[in-house]
Amino acid sequence: MGTSCAVDAPSALSRIRESGLVGMGGAGYPTWKKLARDKGYSVVVANAAECEPLLEQNVARLETDSDRILSGLGIAMQIVGASRGIVAIKAKNTDALETLDASVRRFKDAQQDGTRLSVALLEDRYPVGDARAVVRDVLGSLIGPAAHTSSAGALVLNVETLLRIHEILVEGKPVATKDITVAGIIDGSGYERDTSLVLYDVPIGTTIRQVLRALHITPPRPDAQFLLGGPYMGDPAQLDDPVTGTSGGIMIAGPELQDRGPVGVIVCACGASRDRLAAIVDAQGARLAGTVNCKNVVTLPDGRLKCANPGVCPGQAQAVLSLRKQGATSLLISHCTDCTNTVMQIAPKLGMRVHHATDAYLRAGGERLIRAHREPRPADR
Repeated sequence: MGTSCAVDAPSALSRIRESGLVGMGGAGYPTWKKLARDKGYSVVVANAAECEPLLEQNVARLETDSDRILSGLGIAMQIVGASRGIVAIKAKNTDALETLDASVRRFKDAQQDGTRLSVALLEDRYPVGDARAVVRDVLGSLIGPAAHTSSAGALVLNVETLLRIHEILVEGKPVATKDITVAGIIDGSGYERDTSLVLYDVPIGTTIRQVLRALHITPPRPDAQFLLGGPYMGDPAQLDDPVTGTSGGIMIAGPELQDRGPVGVIVCACGASRDRLAAIVDAQGARLAGTVNCKNVVTLPDGRLKCANPGVCPGQAQAVLSLRKQGATSLLISHCTDCTNTVMQIAPKLGMRVHHATDAYLRAGGERLIRAHREPRPADR
């Protein structure tokens, strides 16, 4: 199934609307509304960046179901009248790329209408999967913080969303399940991978407790903490909270490291919310010295925070120095790769400890902490 079926756009939109499908990359915007935008789309981008640490289900799906994902991409292209399709994926995901390349060849062989399909390689940096970052890095167009990707002629859809479009229109399946990654403290599962498991088609509404029980994971310790989503943007959760249509994963971590502080917080539009950061300070047993926004934050009229240029950030010296003057001896950040790197150029020199909102989950998942960025050497590429 390396090609998509021919579709009648109004009928397809009606079926997608009736299915209740929303963007499965986390934003949750109704998919039919994105497809119904009459904005002159020239390209549909399948977002396979999966930029959150520990999450792996999108890349896993490309390894096993790339034909069906490309079918969904082809359908989306037909609905909006786009002549180009692009799959955006990190260059490091070599197994998925091998499978994807074969599917792209089959897709092209089956098309007779001049449709163009290609693969764009992304760097392994956060937040490379942000829709505006994808448009910038793939198409070379930086759109404004409040703008829709349609202003660049692009429709960006998560690869799982495209898979579900195929299932709705080709296989006649309802939208009733979600792919997730379960990561962190997952002792007792019996699986070879002891820090991260990808689960396909988890019924929406299944609770965290039910998922862990089904995997035979040892009941979490009383001081364990949970997120629904990834370590950066996930929402704090409890054992009886359900998996939803936007849940990217279930993250399980131990307690935060204690730091009496005072702790200064820098809020980043690409990271954990102000409330979650405040909760981490409380969990550390620290006094809050103050809170400032990242220099790149743009506050929209509705109160949402957006990054002026996702992942390409100016120095954070002003924010760090401001918090130091307020008495902070430690910092808590949730910055992207670039911002974190700039914080690490100054804070340690001032004798300030640096914590990242992702720390507990990355420790539990056996991943390197987000700190100073080191470019890979040529031999490592």
